[in-house]
Amino acid sequence: MAEIDRVLITGVDTRLGAAVRDHFAGRGALTVGTVTADRDPVPSGELTLTADPADRSQVGDAVAKAAAHMGGIDVLVVAHALPVVAPFTEQSMAQFWRHVDAGLTGGFLYAQAAAEHMRHNRTGGRIVLTTSRWHVGGENLTAVATAAGGIVALTKSLTRDFGGFGVGVNAVALGALDSEWAVCDSCAPTPPGGRAGSVEQAAAVIGLLSQRQLGAAVGQIVNVDGGLSRNRV
Repeated sequence: MAEIDRVLITGVDTRLGAAVRDHFAGRGALTVGTVTADRDPVPSGELTLTADPADRSQVGDAVAKAAAHMGGIDVLVVAHALPVVAPFTEQSMAQFWRHVDAGLTGGFLYAQAAAEHMRHNRTGGRIVLTTSRWHVGGENLTAVATAAGGIVALTKSLTRDFGGFGVGVNAVALGALDSEWAVCDSCAPTPPGGRAGSVEQAAAVIGLLSQRQLGAAVGQIVNVDGGLSRNRV
């Protein structure tokens, strides 16, 4: 069996999720994508499922269907969340929790369900979560920073929880990217390279982190932001 063979990608109706699916499909992998219930799925010849990322039952059902369709899951990429940008004093709790639940709760539930399949089959695998470079905090980014900080902590913890049965967990922190997340960077300086990155470039990094031969390179938060970040997490 090929090392990267069966890939579940959440959020294939986002620009990043669609690019990740195209990246893996271009490498000959089987893919299943998910979309959230309140967004229209994009056309695809591959199986696309609908699930609320904050609903344990729906996530578990989607992961089980993906595993049955592909004969297992080798890689999970979580890319479904969309940012919420709002002044702190004007942001409703519904707005706040919608993003935190989509990003952080959804990341937890998908990782939990996928890892169970990887452990049950004793095949191991790789999980790549996506988050924002604004886990360090930013103006009007309370929900984004809260969810992103949680994803950083979740990545570190899951590495310890899942490492014993061969599942490596990493995350990418996005910034200065020509995607839906660009709205978070309105006050950020121009990247050292002089322009924003592309979702295809981010997908290539995710593809690299999905390779098991990286071995001990787990529990890492890889900044994909054109060199803006100088922090280590």
